[in-house]
Amino acid sequence: MARISGKPTAADRVAEYVDSPMMRRRVKIGRTACCTIRGRYGIYRTRITLTPARRCKDASCTCPSDYWPCKHAAALAETVLKKPESFIDVDKLMGDLGKKPAKDLLRLMRDMIAASPETLQALGVEGFEEESDEDNLE
Repeated sequence: MARISGKPTAADRVAEYVDSPMMRRRVKIGRTACCTIRGRYGIYRTRITLTPARRCKDASCTCPSDYWPCKHAAALAETVLKKPESFIDVDKLMGDLGKKPAKDLLRLMRDMIAASPETLQALGVEGFEEESDEDNLE
């Protein structure tokens, strides 16, 4: 479809992100998918939830767009439908982890915490709550 104005359409802006190298850390948990996307103004955390009919039920993104869903969320939804194998399936991973001995799981948790101390917030450890940008201004 030719564009008279030469400006990219909304579909063009979504297409540039669909299953692209800019979409990283792809994870699927049930009908929810999330990833990071290297966008024009930074790296965005993007999440979508699909209905059983595979339509976008909910979406969020840390990008500055006023549109809902933004192009990043739309690209994530399209990628889940077109290339589901490109996502880590957390439900499957949890099933595999459930077969491991407790000592191996504790070792894994220790390694995860060493690599990303902020994961302690998931365990409710005081002082590791998620910080907002406003917290950094003080």
